[in-house]
Amino acid sequence: MRSFFEQNDTVILFAHGLMFFSLGFAVWLQRRRGSRLVLTSALIWLAAFAFVEALAIWGQAFIPIQRKSSLDPGLITFLEVVRGLLLTGAFLFLMQFGLRLINLPRRLRVALTAASIVVWLTLLAGATAIARGRGWGVVEWEATVDAAARYLLLAPGAVLAAVGMWRQRGELAAEGMTAIKPWAAAAAGVLVLYAGLGGLIVEPAPWVPSGLNEDDWFAGIGIPLAAFRGILGLALCIAAVKLLEIFEVEAKQRVDALERSRAVAEERARFRRDLHDGTIQSIYAAGLHLEALAMRVYEPSIRGEVRGVVADLNEVTDGIRRYITDLAETPDTPQAVTDRLRALAKNFSDETGLDVRFRVIDLGAAGPLPSGSATHLEQIVREALSNAARHAGPCDAEVSIAFASDELELIVRDDGCGLVNRAQSDHDGQGLRNMSERARRLGGRLTLDTNGAGTRVVVSVPLDSDIPDPGPTPRMFPEVIRS
Repeated sequence: MRSFFEQNDTVILFAHGLMFFSLGFAVWLQRRRGSRLVLTSALIWLAAFAFVEALAIWGQAFIPIQRKSSLDPGLITFLEVVRGLLLTGAFLFLMQFGLRLINLPRRLRVALTAASIVVWLTLLAGATAIARGRGWGVVEWEATVDAAARYLLLAPGAVLAAVGMWRQRGELAAEGMTAIKPWAAAAAGVLVLYAGLGGLIVEPAPWVPSGLNEDDWFAGIGIPLAAFRGILGLALCIAAVKLLEIFEVEAKQRVDALERSRAVAEERARFRRDLHDGTIQSIYAAGLHLEALAMRVYEPSIRGEVRGVVADLNEVTDGIRRYITDLAETPDTPQAVTDRLRALAKNFSDETGLDVRFRVIDLGAAGPLPSGSATHLEQIVREALSNAARHAGPCDAEVSIAFASDELELIVRDDGCGLVNRAQSDHDGQGLRNMSERARRLGGRLTLDTNGAGTRVVVSVPLDSDIPDPGPTPRMFPEVIRS
């Protein structure tokens, strides 16, 4: 068996790389689908890791073949260096996948991302300096950066991704995706195994202890480590494909929400017609009857009381008419949503004295907005600005809304003291829960980033233009009827 694997080493490496390439390709095909879950937005980093890892693995099979040909040695050296950069860069992408999965505050995530890049650059520079000092060739240099990157980036990155994937089970359960939840657990288990087989057992390098490299593994087991890593890549690919069903589930949920919106619109139209054609006309007729009776009453006091009742009925009729008008909601177009938020920011600034700036980005790029967007986003902005005015101390605030074809992002930011220093905070209270619930009703998510330098409330709402057309939306009010 050992001789079989030795003779087919190139085939095994190709299959190993193919598993990771398939994983990256499967995720990449879904890259433009809108989603409110942290897991699906972070999967693009897993795709980047898988693509680059596949190229590095194929390079491990391709470069030895080129050494046996007449290819220029300088070019071979260049390819070895490129492979080392690709391999270590792939581990860096896996680290970013893990950092985004655990959903850290933005500033902390940026700091850890910068730290991982510094580790990567330091690793490359240190290995280069050591190689020059000891007279190593490019093979020893590549083995050194490979082994060090597996210890410092791949192993912690895979563990971090496994922890994040395990935590996503709770989010999947909360969204009613119980059938997909076990696949997140399976992916977490595969990532833990990959942290061991991919991050702790490394390519033979001059400084790696005996027993912890791939050659010792093959001598003891008789099966190359690449075969096991390829199997883990296949398992991770299967788990990722099942997790991608999240997009289909969310698309169905949006279609269902659209159907409910249509039903609500039809009911509102019926209610409006019934109020106008039935209730108002009955009250109007009763008022005319009372007015006629008042004309036949000779006692002035009684006549005055009857006409007072008629006046009250007229006020009731006017109130019902205003209610009917309110039923005719303005459609949730990007322009209408923007106008309402701009007016809210201006009014809040005038009433409280808080300097509130308003920005809108790419208004014309927006896809279809979910029903109720204006109301929910307006209430989120009002709550966030109220928190800033009550708790942030002297500060400025900014409301910005950015549109894209597949996503809407609303950010309310202040540069005050941050939630951590507020004596009375809505961080764990009803206000934050209400804002999160409103974001969820729009199919999106709300994140809170706070520290001593201010607070950022970010609402991300996917706008999926690929939703199947459920049919023409009925006009809520085909005509305006006046009495």
